[in-house]
Formats: sequence, C-alpha cells, structure tokens
Amino acid sequence: MKDQTGTETKDLQLVIFTVGGNEFAIHISLVREIIHISKLVVLPNMPLSMVGIINVRGTVLPVVDLGRHFALDLDTDKDYKTRKVLLVEMEDSMVGYLVDNVSEVLRIPGNSLEESSKISGLDSGFIDAICNLEGRLIPIIDANKLLTVQETEQYETLAEEEV
Repeated sequence: MKDQTGTETKDLQLVIFTVGGNEFAIHISLVREIIHISKLVVLPNMPLSMVGIINVRGTVLPVVDLGRHFALDLDTDKDYKTRKVLLVEMEDSMVGYLVDNVSEVLRIPGNSLEESSKISGLDSGFIDAICNLEGRLIPIIDANKLLTVQETEQYETLAEEEV
C-alpha cells in the first residue's frame, strides 16, 4: 500500500479496547492473550491503579486498571468479572491491563496514523500515534511507555511477595 507521496506504508494490526467510554488501541504483537478475571487477589498498600494480582497458568501477574491509570474512570466498585484483561508482554515482563471491553482487532493502513508528536499541544507520553480511520480517532498506546520502570518494578515486587 502506498501513501499520497508514493511511499510504501505497512498495514498494522491493532487490538481495539474501551476504557471509560473511550476507544484505545495497542499493537497486537504485544498482546499475548485476552482473558476474563476468574479470581483477583487484592493486596494491601497497592498503588491506586493496581487492582490486584491474578494467577495465569502458574504465573502471578499484576493487574493495572487502565481507567484509573488514565484517570478516566475512578469508580472502584466496578465488577471486574464483566471486564477483560489484556495480557501485555513488555521487554522483560508481563502485565495484565484491565479494560472495560475489547471490541475488535483491526488491520489498518499505515497512512491512517498521525504521529502524536506532530499534534500540537498533545503531551504524547504513552500515546504512540493516533489512528484516523473512517471518522474514528483512536489513540494507540505504546506499552513500553505506559508504566514507568519504577511502577513496573513495584507491581512485579508486589505480585512476587504474594507467591
């Protein structure tokens, strides 16, 4: 596929999910699987965005509520069993991200992306790009920037302490 300048663009596959009524996306290559929570263990003194830990086939993983992390949904009384967890692989770890729903996997043309750094006034932080597709604007999350190194280490330590 070529863009308007004749440059070859690559198609991307994205997992589309909702948090606080807003659509977001993450590269499918980073998502190991999508699961329901069967049993969530809440730990004392957890950071606000961490809702607990889960056991996935013998591996204990921290679960981070993206609604809280993005400050879009601070409702602490939500029923976790109706929501989904994206198991996301990062450099040396895996984290479960709690989302409201996973709606689809999309293959999008590379020319439908706008780099977040090119959008005036946007503090890109963990937003890699914005997908502009058929009237939908979908922020694409950079999983490696979503949590700081300190947050990742803290979540992993809390999960390991419970083992």
